[in-house]
Amino acid sequence: VTTLASYGLIRWLAPPEAQPVAQRAARQDNEIRNVEMRVYDATGAPNLVLVSPLITSPRRGDEYLIAAPVFDVLSADGARWKGQSLSGRLDVGKDRMWLQDQVVLHGAKPKGEPVTIRSERIEFGIEERLASSDEAVEIVSTGSQIKGVGLRADLKKDRFLLRSQVEGEYVPKRKN
Repeated sequence: VTTLASYGLIRWLAPPEAQPVAQRAARQDNEIRNVEMRVYDATGAPNLVLVSPLITSPRRGDEYLIAAPVFDVLSADGARWKGQSLSGRLDVGKDRMWLQDQVVLHGAKPKGEPVTIRSERIEFGIEERLASSDEAVEIVSTGSQIKGVGLRADLKKDRFLLRSQVEGEYVPKRKN
């Protein structure tokens, strides 16, 4: 009885239990800053090198939002294709990257002549190295400028197909 009375007296004189501090609900966003990501093919060769100041994942899954992506991919002959845009989205599960807002791809034709592709949106298949778009596209290379709507570019084979409304200007090289 004495023990029970002592316990009751201690509980009565004890300060009240501290209330838990209210915390905001945790966000599900993941944020990674200053990222360099490499994606390799089955042989261990790099398919894609992606650099971004910020990558976020707004929900659980394989999808990432990319700020100001800059990427580098190799064609079959080892030539490099470098690209950039203001924003993008990467879905690792689907092996796809979508580039948006002022997309520019710089590469070279098989003979080493520079090629630039511009569009507002381009979808890029990472494994197969295919770039496609349903938007207006401009392809500029030495002596030519071609515009059209819709693109399918095989960056492995350096082949380009504009789907519709194609207009072009070709200036042949001067022979000396």
